[in-house]
Amino acid sequence: MKQNHRFLQTAAEVIDVLGGLRGVSDLTGSQYKAVANWKMFNAFPPRTYLIMQAALRRRRRSAPAALWGMIAIETKQLEAAQ
Repeated sequence: MKQNHRFLQTAAEVIDVLGGLRGVSDLTGSQYKAVANWKMFNAFPPRTYLIMQAALRRRRRSAPAALWGMIAIETKQLEAAQ
């Protein structure tokens, strides 16, 4: 059975799915060099979270909130259980 939704793990994967450095630069209104840095450091600025997540959803993709420096609910629940 073919999977319809793909979970991305890295900033590079997210950037590739969203049209490469130029596509993400246009999407977020950010400088090309800034997007290249995000890819290199495997992290996005939190201000880009909503627009990038929406663009990923339109492509039936998702990525962990941690790439934007967000603490996921699941992470907090795991820490509380330990």
